[in-house]
Amino acid sequence: TKALDGLSGTVHAAGAPLATWHDLAGATVEEAARVAGKAPIPVDPISTAEYPTPARRPARVELDMASSLARFGLAPFDWRTSLAEVVRRRIG
Repeated sequence: TKALDGLSGTVHAAGAPLATWHDLAGATVEEAARVAGKAPIPVDPISTAEYPTPARRPARVELDMASSLARFGLAPFDWRTSLAEVVRRRIG
């Protein structure tokens, strides 16, 4: 489209609000339980040190999408809405 003429480069996009892996896991379990009509099970957080991987990971990483959103005139989407849709499609 004309709005994208002359634009190039890497664009980052992710949902909002910021979330940890624990937030994502907890929300997934809660939504799956809701769709299945069952009680959710607890998801206990652990530290990065408690989940060793071959790759070194920073303690906290946040994706700053301000320039990408402004560049395309977009607003961040709520990842929980997309998660709920995926869970409904897989379970429901």
